[in-house]
Amino acid sequence: MPIGTALFAATTAFQLVKEGCALYKEVKGVAGNVKQIYDEISGQFAGKKVSPEQAKKIEAEKARVAEVAKSNPDELMFKIGEDLGTMFDAFDRIEELFWEQEREAKKVQSKDVSLKRMALRRLLIRNKLMTMHAEIKHQMIYESPPELGSLWTDFEAMRDQIAEEQRVAREKQDREEALERANKDKMVRDAKEKAWEASLTVFGLFYLWWLWWALRKATTEYS
Repeated sequence: MPIGTALFAATTAFQLVKEGCALYKEVKGVAGNVKQIYDEISGQFAGKKVSPEQAKKIEAEKARVAEVAKSNPDELMFKIGEDLGTMFDAFDRIEELFWEQEREAKKVQSKDVSLKRMALRRLLIRNKLMTMHAEIKHQMIYESPPELGSLWTDFEAMRDQIAEEQRVAREKQDREEALERANKDKMVRDAKEKAWEASLTVFGLFYLWWLWWALRKATTEYS
């Protein structure tokens, strides 16, 4: 998955979580208070002449409130959790792609790719992810019913644990790959040394043969 695709998935899930939290908050506020809300909406225009257009808006708002009241908070909570998981999955995929980029950059770097440009792009995307993370955290903990704050706390604790496990696994893989590269380099050096030794041996044998041939020729000429 390209980084751009993963970033789009993260942004889409981020918007869905925000909308879900806002709707959940409204549902909890509306529950059992539909009549009171109707009265408040109508009370805003009490004693005033209401135009047909305003009357339509009042009825539309009452219909929206009635629709919100039908929503199931448990189902909304589950949907928020699903979207939150999708968002963090995209976050993790982006970090995984960054890690793969950095790992490949240590091996070989194309002349057509700027390391500085790649680093700047990673920095900008990470800043965007951090902003989304902070915004969702603030909304769920401070601007939503307590149960959403608890959901965030539990979810983040679980994610931190998984992130630590991934960090350990990546460090282990880095060490194994570094050892593998070192072994390959040693094999190449050993092969070059053996080839050089073989070349010297062949040259030495050729030189001895030449000496033998020259000595024999000289002996034959003086005989």
